Amino acid sequence: MKILQVTAHYPPDFVSGGALVPHRFATELTRRGHELSVFAGRLGAEPGEVIDERQGEVAVRWVGNSNALAWFDAKNVDNRAMYAPFEEFLERQRPDVVHFHSIQTIGAGALKIAHDHGCAVVVTMHDFWWTCARQFLVDRSGEPCIPVVSAGDCQCAAGRTHLEERNAWLAQQLRFADLVLFPSRSARDLMVANGVPIERTGVNENGVEAVAGEAREPFARPVRFMYTGGDAAMKGYEVLREACAGARVPEGTVLDLYNTPADGFPEWATSRPAYGREDLPRVFAEHDVLILPSVMRESHSIVTREALKAGMAVIATDSFGPEEAIADEENGRLVASGSAADLRAALEELADPAVASALAGRGSASPIRTVDEQIDEVEGYYARLLARPTPDLLAEPDDAILRAGVATAIRDVVFVIGIQGAMARYRAHLPAEALALRGIRARVMHYRDPALEAGALAADAVVLYRVPATSQILELIEHIRAAERPIPILGDVDDLIFDPGIVAGLDNLASLDDAERELWIRGIHRYRTTLDHCDYFVGSTHTVSAEGERLLSVPAHRFSNGIGHLLGVVSEEACRRERTPGRLRIGFFSGTKTHDADWASVEGAVARVLGEHDVELWLGGLVEPSAALEPYADRIVRLPFVPWYELPGYLRDVDINLAPLTAGSIFNEAKSAIKWLEAALVETPTVASPSQPFREAIDDGATGLLASGEDEWVAAIEALLDETARRRMGRKAKRAALLSLSPDLQGRAYEAILVDAWRHVVRRGHKAAFLFPPVYDDEPPAAAAAVLERYELPKVRHQLIDTVRMTGLKTVHSLRVNGVVGTAAKAANVMRGRR
Repeated sequence: MKILQVTAHYPPDFVSGGALVPHRFATELTRRGHELSVFAGRLGAEPGEVIDERQGEVAVRWVGNSNALAWFDAKNVDNRAMYAPFEEFLERQRPDVVHFHSIQTIGAGALKIAHDHGCAVVVTMHDFWWTCARQFLVDRSGEPCIPVVSAGDCQCAAGRTHLEERNAWLAQQLRFADLVLFPSRSARDLMVANGVPIERTGVNENGVEAVAGEAREPFARPVRFMYTGGDAAMKGYEVLREACAGARVPEGTVLDLYNTPADGFPEWATSRPAYGREDLPRVFAEHDVLILPSVMRESHSIVTREALKAGMAVIATDSFGPEEAIADEENGRLVASGSAADLRAALEELADPAVASALAGRGSASPIRTVDEQIDEVEGYYARLLARPTPDLLAEPDDAILRAGVATAIRDVVFVIGIQGAMARYRAHLPAEALALRGIRARVMHYRDPALEAGALAADAVVLYRVPATSQILELIEHIRAAERPIPILGDVDDLIFDPGIVAGLDNLASLDDAERELWIRGIHRYRTTLDHCDYFVGSTHTVSAEGERLLSVPAHRFSNGIGHLLGVVSEEACRRERTPGRLRIGFFSGTKTHDADWASVEGAVARVLGEHDVELWLGGLVEPSAALEPYADRIVRLPFVPWYELPGYLRDVDINLAPLTAGSIFNEAKSAIKWLEAALVETPTVASPSQPFREAIDDGATGLLASGEDEWVAAIEALLDETARRRMGRKAKRAALLSLSPDLQGRAYEAILVDAWRHVVRRGHKAAFLFPPVYDDEPPAAAAAVLERYELPKVRHQLIDTVRMTGLKTVHSLRVNGVVGTAAKAANVMRGRR
C-alpha cells in the first residue's frame, strides 16, 4: 500500500502523542514493506515555506505553519495556504490511503482534496479539536468544560458564535472521511455524543512499549507518590499543588515531581529532573502511586497504562482516557477533574500504606495494547477500506445512500403541539433545536394557530404532538394527505394518554374531581382520534411505542426524551456551584397533581429515614404528604412549581432525588426517565422505581439506584447519605446522560425517524383506514389561544433569580441553626457590610 500520513507536528519538530503516532506508523509500516510519505507542519520554517526531504525511505514534506497556531485564528481550522502544497505532494506521491492525525494549522479542507483524488481517507482524533477550539475541553479560566459542547454555553477560544460556526464547518469537512479512529473507546463515545457519526468510527488504541510487569509485595512503609505532568495548568499542576497544601499524610510520605517545580508544595514533595524512557522501569519501581490530575480531557493515557503494568496504583481524574484502565477502588482512584478537595481526599486515603499496598500490583482494568498490535490493527483498517468494491453506477444505490438522499430532501419540519409546558419542551422544542444541528429548519406551532395550515403545507414533514382532535385538525390532515408531494404526518406522544383502556387502572385519577376526570377521559379519546389519522407513530419509551404500533396499526419508532441546549446550559450553571449549606436533603418534585399515588408508594420509606437521620425532605409541586410525616414537619420544605429554568438549581441543592412510581401500572411503565435525566445533569443521584425506562436509563449502583419495596427504598436512600458515594454516583450519572442523550445524538435520531416516515409514505401512501370512532371538538383557529410559551432563557440570566432563591434557602438554614435572634443579628451585620 501507498500511505500518506498528515500531521501538524512531526518529530523532531514537536513531540506529543499526536506527533509520535504518525511517526510510529510511518516507521513501522515502512518496515513492513509499505510505501510511506508524510505531510507535516514545520514550526521553524517561514509560514508557507515548503521543505522536501527524506527520512530513510520516507518522503517528508514540511510546510511552515507557525502563523496558524492560535486557537482563535481561522487558519488553525482552514489554512488555505496549505492546500496547494498538500495537493501537489498528493499528486506526486499518489497514495492509496491518506491518514490525517492532528491537523490544526493544516486545515480540514485537506480531507476533501484527498477524497476528490480517489484516496481512502482516515482521520484519527488524538484530542478534541474537532469539537473544541481549545482542543482539550477546558475553558479560558482553566476549568473543565461540559464535555458535550452542544449541551453547554462555553465561550471557548473566541466566543460562542465562532465555536458554533467553526464546528459546523468542520462537521461538513468530516463527511469526506471514510473512517474516523480514536485512541480509546471513551474518546469515541465522547465524540459521537458531539456529532461524529458512529457508523464511520473505529478504535485504534495507542500501543504501549514494553514495560516489565512487577509483582508488588505488600508493604507497610510510607507511600511514595510520583507526578510527571510538569507545571502546565491543564495537566492539573495547580490543582495538585492546592490538594497537597492541605493534605494530612503520615510522616515519611514522599511525592516526587518529575520535571516539575516544587514551589508552593509541602516539604514532603520534591522536584526531580526529567527521566528518559530507559529510566522508566527504575522510576516506576521506586514508586507506589502515580498521580494524573489532568484538568484537560485526555483521549488516552499511555503513562497510566505503563504505571499499572509496572504494578503501581494510579490516582487519576475522570478525564476519559485514563478511566478505561482504572477500576475505582480496585487498582486506583478516580476523582473529579479540577477538584482539589477530591484529589486531596484520594491522596490522604492512599497515603495509608495498607490502602496503597492493597491497590498496587493489580494491573490495568482493560487490556494493554502493544505497539505491534496497534500497527496490525491500523494496517487491517487500511486493507479493508481498499478492499471495498468499486460502486456500480448502473446498480441500485444501497440503503445508506438512499437514506442520505432522503435526508437532504427534508429541510423544513413543523411540530404542532396541543399542550405546553415541560412535555412540549421535550417532545417539540428540544427535537426542533436538535434538528437545527442537522441543518433542518424546525418550527413549533400551536394547533390553533391561524398560520398552521400554510406552515404545514409548506413543510417536508409534520409532527402532531399531543394534539386533541378538532374538526379543524382533521381537515388539515386531509389537506396534507391531498398535497401533490409526500408530506409524512407523524403522531407523537409521551405516555399512554391515547389508550382508553388504561382508565380503570389509573390510581392517580382519584385526585381529580368529577369534571376534571370527565375532561381527562374525553381528552384520551381526542388524542386517540388524532393519532389514528397519522401515518407514523413516535413514542417516548419502549412501552409507548409498542402500544402505539399495536393500537394504531402504523410503524412506530421510539424517540427518548433527551438533553436540549438550554436545559444543558442552566444545568451546567447550577452544577458549577457548590450545594447550599445545610442538612442533607431528600427531594421529590412532582410535575402535575396526579403524582399523589406515586408519592404514597415511597412515603413510608422516607418517614423511616427521617426518623433515623437528621435530614430534610424537600417536596416540590402539589403533592400532599400524609399524617405519617407530621412528626418531621420542621424538616419538610414545601416548594412551589417553578419555571423550568429554575428547576436545575433546586435539583442541585437536594442531595438525593426520588423518582417513585406505583407498581403494576402499564401507564407508569410507559413514563420516561426524565426525573433521572434532569437530576443527573446537576450531578444529583436518583433512587427510582424499577420501571422499564428507569431500568434502561440507570446502571443500578453506578449511575443511580433502583428500589421496589420499602426496605429497598430505605437502604438505597441511606446508602446515598455517604458523601463520597453521592458525588461519585452523581458524576457518573451526568456522564451517562450526556453521552447517551446529547443534542447531537437527538438530532441524528430524529432525522432518522423523519427519513423512515417519509420513505414509508412514499412506498405505501398515507394511512388509509381509520380504526377508532372519532371524537373531536370544534376549536377554530385563534391567535389569542395559540400563543406559545417562550422557549428561551430570561434576558437577565439567572443572577437575580439565583440570588433570591439562595437568600431564601440561606435564611431558612440560618433560622434553624441560629434561631430568630441569631438570624436577625446576621442580617444586621450584612446590612452594615460585615460578614
